[in-house]
Amino acid sequence: MDKKSLIFGGYHNRVSCWLVLAVAMIAGSVDAFGLGGSWRGDLNLGQMKVPLVFNFNETPEGKTECTLDSPSQGARGIPTEVLFCNGDSISLTCNVIGASYTGRISGGTIKGQFRQRGFGFPLDLTPEAGITERRPQTPRPPFPYSVIDTTFTAPDGAVMSATLTIPQNADSRKMPAVVMVTGSGAQNRDEEYCDHKPFAVIADYLARNGIASLRYDDRGTGKSGGNFLSSTTQTFKDDAISGLKLLRSMSCIGSAGVLGHSEGGTIAFMIGAEDKADFIISLAGMAISGKATLMRQNQHSLEKMPMQPEERENSLKLISLLFDEIAGQVRTGTTKAIDIDSLISDNGLKVPQPIVESIKMTQTTRGPWFDSFLTLEPREYLVKVKCPVLAINGEKDTQVYPDNLSMIKKFAPQSETFLMPELNHLMQHAVTGEMSEYDEIRETISPEVLDKIVKFVKGQKK
Repeated sequence: MDKKSLIFGGYHNRVSCWLVLAVAMIAGSVDAFGLGGSWRGDLNLGQMKVPLVFNFNETPEGKTECTLDSPSQGARGIPTEVLFCNGDSISLTCNVIGASYTGRISGGTIKGQFRQRGFGFPLDLTPEAGITERRPQTPRPPFPYSVIDTTFTAPDGAVMSATLTIPQNADSRKMPAVVMVTGSGAQNRDEEYCDHKPFAVIADYLARNGIASLRYDDRGTGKSGGNFLSSTTQTFKDDAISGLKLLRSMSCIGSAGVLGHSEGGTIAFMIGAEDKADFIISLAGMAISGKATLMRQNQHSLEKMPMQPEERENSLKLISLLFDEIAGQVRTGTTKAIDIDSLISDNGLKVPQPIVESIKMTQTTRGPWFDSFLTLEPREYLVKVKCPVLAINGEKDTQVYPDNLSMIKKFAPQSETFLMPELNHLMQHAVTGEMSEYDEIRETISPEVLDKIVKFVKGQKK
């Protein structure tokens, strides 16, 4: 696979579905010689970095085994075969993905080379710091509130597995509550990504401030039932409404709202348009169209590639034409492969061949979610929202641009909008805002954002 392949659509972290990476994941194991614990390295693919973690363990028989985690892709515990290992070098292979890794062990570093399908990349590993040090905001017991595992049923019968967080120090008045809705891609109830657990952090902070919450594994993910691949944004909206119904069935709950991140923020607008929420919180929610959002993401990716301006312009034109073809199929209820070569020739475009091949490969894998997201027009929902709205975007967000806030304010003028300096799409303090930073940043979510959420929710009385 070409490491210069482009993003077709990476709204929030749907990267694994629409970004052709030069690597998916690898795993490794090693014999003894004192090598143990977890070792981490970043595979530099040019546009982004893919963190990889090798977890070494010695069996009772004295054999050292290893599993590999790819945190940004949600892959954990992947085995591999050890071809060779001695005191100063290792050689591993993973035939399933056609990958291999060789490295030399020197002090606290393993300097090596990762290879996959003809491409080679330097990959140096160092002992990984403990999770407490790397993710200090992640809540750890004992908790000064109640954590209750529960379930609720979606309209199509899917049983959703969830966690209720209920403050123990709530007074006799009904407490406010939120149901949390994740961004795009299959997410667990903590919206876990690169070992960050933002929804767990938010739930903890809310509970410590007298606010209840419900968070759940996306359908077909974790312990939840249902089919994720056949679902659309509308499906996820219906799931969230079912979560709201569960909150409203509890006698201790007063006002109940929706807190959504990224695609979840847009879903919050959709729920508000149906008058199903007492209030809405959008963290990096999309207000412009799905196509416009995906085009911006593609342009951002192409701008980081070594190509001529005319090649970049033609590539974007081809992507736009393809999106229009897909949108036309959605309107007519048809689904068929689109002839990319004809789009190029009919419009007189000159597009770099690696881009063409990437588009050909990825356009055939599109599914119900992509088709529905591409044609999504959030403003149609925003104009119908009458409840209070809190909308926050990071100034350095490179996935859902901060000017979405002005659109939210325009179509839902009652909204409280905040542009947060130095924050990225995950609401972390960042340097560049690029996705490659997400794993490197220790902060899971800005304390300033948490404070604004609490202040807003406490202002909603019922």
